[in-house]
This record gives sequence, C-alpha cells and structure tokens, in this order.
Amino acid sequence: MQLTTESIDAYLEHLRISRDPSKHTLAAYRADLRNYKAFQFGRSDEEPAGEAIMAYISCLVDRRAAARTIRRRIACLRGYCRDLVRRKLLAESPFIRLELQLPRAKGLPRAIPRREAKLLAASAWQQCRGHRSASNLPVFAVAVLVLISSGVRVGELTSLQSDDFHGDTGAMRVHGKGHRERFVFLVDKGLRRLVGLLAASRPGLSLFGHGERRWSTDWVRRSLRGFATTAGVQRRITPHMLRHTCATLLLEDGVDLRFLQRLLGHENISTTAIYAHVGDAGLQRALEGAGLLTRLKAA
Repeated sequence: MQLTTESIDAYLEHLRISRDPSKHTLAAYRADLRNYKAFQFGRSDEEPAGEAIMAYISCLVDRRAAARTIRRRIACLRGYCRDLVRRKLLAESPFIRLELQLPRAKGLPRAIPRREAKLLAASAWQQCRGHRSASNLPVFAVAVLVLISSGVRVGELTSLQSDDFHGDTGAMRVHGKGHRERFVFLVDKGLRRLVGLLAASRPGLSLFGHGERRWSTDWVRRSLRGFATTAGVQRRITPHMLRHTCATLLLEDGVDLRFLQRLLGHENISTTAIYAHVGDAGLQRALEGAGLLTRLKAA
C-alpha cells in the first residue's frame, strides 16, 4: 500500500466535501499522510501493509514522537485506508487485522494558577478603566478578558464578527472546529459593555482586528506574551493555556461538566472530562471543608 500524492489529494477532497473540516485540519491531515509517505520511501513495495504500519509506529516511538502525535497520525492513516476501501482500491483495511497498543498521552492540560489569572485579569481591567466609548479602547485587554472568561480558542476569537455579539444577552456566537457553531455568554456586565462598544464601532467587520483586517492567531500569541510579562506573570503564556485555565477554574468553582462541555464546544464529554483530573485546588478545598478526621474524632 504505497501512498501517492494523487491518492492523498483524493482523500482530502472527500473529507472536504463530506465533513467540511477547517483548513487547519486539512493541512494537518496532509502533513500526517506525507510523513507516512516519506517513511515508505526506499521500502519494498512487497512489504505487507500491516507490517509497514507497525514499523512506522516503532519508528515514531524511537524518534520520541509525542503520544498525541502518534495517535493522530495513525488515526489519519486509518481514515485514509477506509477511503481506499470505499473507492474499491483496497480489498480491506490493513487495520482490521492489527492489534494496536498505541502510547497514551500523559500530559494534562496546561492551565495557569488562579493567582496568575488574577494578575492578567487585573491588568486588563486596569487598562480598560474609564473608557466610555470605543475611542482609544485597549482592544487587546478586552480580548484577554474574553479569552479568560469564555475559554474560546484563539482561532475562534479571531473569527468573531461584530454581529456575532448580542449585547442584550451577552451571547456570543462562536465559529468552532469543523464549522460547528455554539454560543458562549459574557456574564460580566463590565465586559459585556466593552465588547458592545467594540462591536458597535466595527459594523460588518471582525470583532478583533486592525482596521478592516482581522487579527492573525500568531499576532495574538505574540501580543499575549508581552501582555503577560507586563502584568507580572513570569511564565510564557499562550492563548490555549487561558482556555484550559477558564475550564479548570470553572470546574473548581462548581460548574457542571456538561455545561463546561457546551462552553468549550467539545463534541464528546470524554474530552471535557480530562479537566476533572486538573482541579486539584477544588479537591483540596472540598476535603478541607469535609474535615473527615475531625468529624470522626468528634464522634
């Protein structure tokens, strides 16, 4: 089973039509399949596909590829083989007869501590204080508050349009992965007012942008690093860390996992459930409040 540029293109076109994934997802799939194609270079055409896949996994492990990377690449290759079967170019997928035990990701989502989230929020509020109009509004500070409070992805932030925000309810329509839409809510009245000012000043444009152009995700990442340093946060902060921080703090404060799933736009609640392993501070407070040994002594 030798991959070709033509067969990769055909698979990606099928994905584009049938599932309408984002351009970033398609680019990632293309890179994964090209990686396997490069691995095949120089190997025998007679090698059974199953053996080649197992050798590829061993190669990735030897190169110390991250567990998430290995699982993603194999999942992509599995989908590619299914498509070959669909197009009758392959009798059956080689994965049918493979018993795979892929490495599991050990890392938990990287969130920042509550005290550092407070520093970022305090700095953002300080910059926004006193602004009653969109004139000279510190827009990036507003964006930081939106990231912390809503958990939107950086790509979702930069895709927001001015008419995606509903000032009367604080609802914000978010364009998520796979072109799925959801609503998040800005419940803080101060933030709702600031975003409302920004939306009114940019009719028909991206909510966050330079002139008529929306911000790039790379620009947001670079700007956030400088913002965090100015706020007194020493570690390197990324927008995705703020997404994890939002989820972790809300879970610690008692927000139901099902509501968190809707907020984050997770298709499967098992994806959201990983945050249940992160809320150590909430667990500590709950145990301290229970005071089990103290109650046993009193009994």
